[in-house]
Amino acid sequence: MTKIEKKKLKKEKINAKVIENRKKGKFKKFNLFFNILFGMFLMISAYLIYNLYRLTGIETIIRYIVMFLLGFLDIFLLVKWFKAMRKPLISRYLVIFFCLLIFGAGEFFIAKTINKGLNVVENISIGKYRNYSSSLVAMSSGNLKTKKDITESTKIGRVNANKKDYEAYVLTKDIMKKDKISESQIVDYDDSISMLYDLYEGKIDAVFITSSYRETYKTMDKFENIESETIVLDSVKKKLKVQKEIDVVASTKSITEPFTILLMGVDSTEENLSDSSGLGDSLMVITYNPDTLNVTVFSIPRDTFVPITCYRNVNSKITHAASGGDKCMISTIENFLDINIDYYAKINFRGLMKLVDALGGIDVDVPYSLCETTMWRTETYMTYVKEGHQHLNGEQALGLSRNRKTYPRCGAEWNKGVRNDFVRGQNQQLVINAIINKARTMDNITQFYNVLEAVGSSMTTNMDRKQILSFYNVFKNILINSKDLTDSNDIINMQKLYLNGSGGLIKDGIMNMNLYEYVPSTESLNAIKKAMRVNLGLEDEEPSYSFSFSADEEYSQKVIGKDLYGGVEKYETMDDSSSSSTTCGTNEELGADNQTCVCKNGYERNKSTNTCEKKKITCPANEEPSKDNSICVCPTWNGFQNISGSCVCPSGNKIIGTQCVKEETITPIEPVQVDCWDGSKADSEDQCPAKPDTTTCPEGSNCD
Repeated sequence: MTKIEKKKLKKEKINAKVIENRKKGKFKKFNLFFNILFGMFLMISAYLIYNLYRLTGIETIIRYIVMFLLGFLDIFLLVKWFKAMRKPLISRYLVIFFCLLIFGAGEFFIAKTINKGLNVVENISIGKYRNYSSSLVAMSSGNLKTKKDITESTKIGRVNANKKDYEAYVLTKDIMKKDKISESQIVDYDDSISMLYDLYEGKIDAVFITSSYRETYKTMDKFENIESETIVLDSVKKKLKVQKEIDVVASTKSITEPFTILLMGVDSTEENLSDSSGLGDSLMVITYNPDTLNVTVFSIPRDTFVPITCYRNVNSKITHAASGGDKCMISTIENFLDINIDYYAKINFRGLMKLVDALGGIDVDVPYSLCETTMWRTETYMTYVKEGHQHLNGEQALGLSRNRKTYPRCGAEWNKGVRNDFVRGQNQQLVINAIINKARTMDNITQFYNVLEAVGSSMTTNMDRKQILSFYNVFKNILINSKDLTDSNDIINMQKLYLNGSGGLIKDGIMNMNLYEYVPSTESLNAIKKAMRVNLGLEDEEPSYSFSFSADEEYSQKVIGKDLYGGVEKYETMDDSSSSSTTCGTNEELGADNQTCVCKNGYERNKSTNTCEKKKITCPANEEPSKDNSICVCPTWNGFQNISGSCVCPSGNKIIGTQCVKEETITPIEPVQVDCWDGSKADSEDQCPAKPDTTTCPEGSNCD
């Protein structure tokens, strides 16, 4: 029997088997089962295609190719299924079953992973709706213990500056209706601070205020015990459409052009940011230029004395702007720095701890040994971090990020070194860099899920889903331009900014009491503004990455603004409206509070003698100290120029000795022609022919 005859016989047997199966109805139940299974597979496939479509801006061409292939696979399997039903054979059913099982499980896993990531992205973005909550609050020491104690004579404060504000005004109507409170009982205020002052002084019995008031006001000096000093009588919570007049809406700025982003760290005991709105305990302004891959980082001291836009521009600590909401904080910073804030991200410190633990800890070179309170912010529970290269868990990373003062109870070993708001800002940058470095090493889906959950509950931003996903292209561009993106080989040029100034007890315009305020140096602030505007392309100066160095000196990047001190304004305290009678010593002058003596520009205090001595500064190559010995400058006599913070010899010039000279002004030296003893010219190496030897008498000559 030939091969053709064998194939024909086999086909006839199969057809006979198919006819027999049809007559017996053997596969009717299988058909029902497979119809359901195939329907589920098509739903999973459609779910995956939908989630791929939602990944807007990420590998668009590849996504559409994958979606096309998924659709083609569905059609292919569908055709095979129809053929199997027309010619039912167990082998065909098994092949289709395993195909549906394998492809379906794979597609479901991928779709679920993408969907979970997208849900986190949408959760942290401001979205179209958010939860708003308002509470009726009274003093715990007062007569009101429950809402049943409210009478017709009860006076209740309410902020009516904006009658469209959900939490300050709109939701209070619901509480008034529920608790039968009339308008005649309401005392209207222009701001919440004045209202809380009157509540504490007993001028009113209760107040309508945001339900997150404890986190918002507890870091203010007057209300530091507000948690124990007040009680909540009633509350109302609703999910409402985002208010464009009150909340910060999504920016229209594209990340393909230079942009700014404000990072606000909230020191809250709540894990979820939706349950807290504490003060901006940490403020970091970042500008990024995608064309030059240049970044400026500026940590704003929380005590910086600036006009607060939502409090009639009275001067106060910049952190107090958060009591007026995110929009107030952003507008205050924009007014302070003369730039627009395109994006913001609010990060909960407690959520930061959870994020670090999800990553398995981070590696940080800790600058000093420290002890700090835990997430509960009481000295009953402390965390300890040693100096040097350390692997930190979430609680330790939180302690390093929050530390700005000493704790004597911990002992001398844990209280060495300088602690202040500036040092804390530098520590926070260390933690952020360590988190980014550790995030690059994630290698399993479980860890990825844990990180997503930590980020989702501890961060909010005004960026929409499309803008957040667009950062994929930023990171992709960085990786493409970097062969080895490590700590020692980072393609992003990060320029640090530092605000100098003077601090002291000054009348706070919002709190109406003497508080420690930090008044910025105008010179230092202007240098910071200029660096930001240059990086954003708002000024004509083009950034330059050339620099000079000496092989004998260790190179360190210049911190803009750190060596500028001039232009600090003077302010009065509450109990002193006259000129100060303080007499300052040699090389001293009055500080910002008009009371405390500080060293003049170019001088620093000697701790052992408590006197101001001329500041000792070491300048890099091609620079020299300024006349007041405060900063290093490019000397005008040698032709070098200050370009983007570095003293360099511009292009078209040449360094001759210690001077930078234009190449066209260099006069070439003409070669000197040497005349030899016999009247001939020297060769190219200035060598002449040797003279004949005259010390011996030639044969046949009379040498006498």
